[in-house]
Amino acid sequence: MKKTASTHKTRAGRGAAALLLALTALIPAAFAAPAVAATDIAPGDPVWVGSASQGYSGTAIHPVYVPVPADTANPGTADYWAYCIEHDVSRRTGTSAVVGDFSSYLGANLFTDPAVQAKVHWVLTHSYPAIDLVALQTAAGVTNLSVSDAVEATQYAIWRYTDLGWDAAWAWETPNSEAVYWYLVNGANADQNQTPPTTADIDVSVAGPAGAGAAGSLFGPFTVSTNQATAAVTSSPAHAFTDAAGSPINTNAVVDGQQVFLDLRGSTVAGSATVTATVAGADGTGLVVSTPVVGSTTPTAAAHRQSQILVAASTATTSASAQGAWAAAAVPAIGTTLTDAADEDHILAWNGGSLIDTIAYTGLTVGQQYTVSGELMLKADASATGITGATTFTPTAADGTVEVSFTVPSGYAGESLVAFEALYEGSTATGTPLAVHEDIDDVDQTVAVEAQPLVPAIGTTLLDGADQDHTLAWGGGTVIDTIAYTGLTPGVEYTVAGELMRKSDGSATGITATATFTPTSSTGSIAVSFTVPTGYAGSTLVAFETLYLGATASGTPVAAHTDIEDAAQTVVVEKQPAAPAGPSTGSNGSTGSTGGLAATGGALPVVLTAAGVVAILLGTIALIRQRRTRDQV
Repeated sequence: MKKTASTHKTRAGRGAAALLLALTALIPAAFAAPAVAATDIAPGDPVWVGSASQGYSGTAIHPVYVPVPADTANPGTADYWAYCIEHDVSRRTGTSAVVGDFSSYLGANLFTDPAVQAKVHWVLTHSYPAIDLVALQTAAGVTNLSVSDAVEATQYAIWRYTDLGWDAAWAWETPNSEAVYWYLVNGANADQNQTPPTTADIDVSVAGPAGAGAAGSLFGPFTVSTNQATAAVTSSPAHAFTDAAGSPINTNAVVDGQQVFLDLRGSTVAGSATVTATVAGADGTGLVVSTPVVGSTTPTAAAHRQSQILVAASTATTSASAQGAWAAAAVPAIGTTLTDAADEDHILAWNGGSLIDTIAYTGLTVGQQYTVSGELMLKADASATGITGATTFTPTAADGTVEVSFTVPSGYAGESLVAFEALYEGSTATGTPLAVHEDIDDVDQTVAVEAQPLVPAIGTTLLDGADQDHTLAWGGGTVIDTIAYTGLTPGVEYTVAGELMRKSDGSATGITATATFTPTSSTGSIAVSFTVPTGYAGSTLVAFETLYLGATASGTPVAAHTDIEDAAQTVVVEKQPAAPAGPSTGSNGSTGSTGGLAATGGALPVVLTAAGVVAILLGTIALIRQRRTRDQV
């Protein structure tokens, strides 16, 4: 590049061309071309030409930024570098410019010839910084090549085609500079292109997620598209990348169309990130930079400053980005629904069975392992039953369901069981739970165990109705059998029928009684009365009772109590007392307490006894009449 006149320094022995293109003041290069991420560039784009440079004074190259930096005083790393293609036009740096293809060139030197453009293009693509110093020195057959020597050789080679058209005796700073120059010129001269070749387009793009995500999960997809073999993806701030299943990926080998996800499973807070896909290489080499004159924003053929030509560094890359934002992670929560496994209702058979607790969860991290553990509690007093269950699972979505099974043994008839559940991170139910659901009054997590089926049973107590003991007068009476029952269904009508049996031989007496009743509870008692006539003196009577369903003592009995040995349902009938003893006449005419019957053991005939009584009565009546007659006289 041509410096202003004040910076020129002539040297003896140089030819006319050397005088024309003399370069002076060796200034060490301040920096080498770093790895940069070039933004895609196209003709018509505005750029910024920076003031910093690489190379010797007079042949240095200048940085170019696209788009124009927000802070031009601190533009950062260059996107491109530019060589001069108008030796005789003064340069202008620290200014905005515009890029265009070869047809946009505003100068009037030899660069207007497409064949010259082809030579310049060959030089650009085979020199620094399009290739690194090691590759260039190897190609040129030199060692210890410096940036400044490489830049000088390249700039002289370009001017050889754009401004001279022949090889001048250049003012070489070093032999290496000259050697590289001849490598470039000889190569360009050997190239047969009469027009500059089309530079391969380098494309890369990133399409972000359609909507916002949530911390604690995978966020994406970010879809990478590129015409290069592979792209590298990064995020700012840094996050790990996975595929849709949550498995890690090779972030340096992402291919066209691949979808990647940010792994936010370890995060709980809201945030955002920029995902960038980068490919090696950059468009832009060969574009012409046109710089306006001071006071103008639009360069013209009549009013422009030095034209330059862009070159992308060998380390240049092309990048594209997409942003995404996510909300804070949902707090894990669970809710449960406990049902009978057999018919999916909230009632379990009285003798036990299997229960299924369906746990609905929200806010979990996809791909993270969790364990849910539960225990059945007695609703009556919230005490633990010791009946437990657990399930370990890995959710594929933040919200979903998982089941826990419980096996309920017999022994809980009539109880209500409530499932308490706790959610843990990991494969065991240890540590601090992430979420719990322990509501003793939650009907959804409650199952009622049926009451044990009622088995009707009766027992009886037979007593004398007169004094409530187990002894009945010899002449008969009323006995009351109080029948205690259990297992009856309240509100259902029953009939109890009983009969008194002889204990001596278990035979029936024919003395029966019944009672029909409707219990108000499953347990209670009912009384049945029996009337015992005379004739059972000295007998032992046992009450047999049978219980029937309904208003009559018919059909199959539902319960019976017929134990001939049961003392509680037994009454003893007293023996008949012996007849009272009276005076009697013996066979010898004497009187005594026993007379001759007692001696012989014979019985006094009833007829004779009656006749005696009549005779005595008649004698008594006659005696009374005689007394009355005497009294009257």
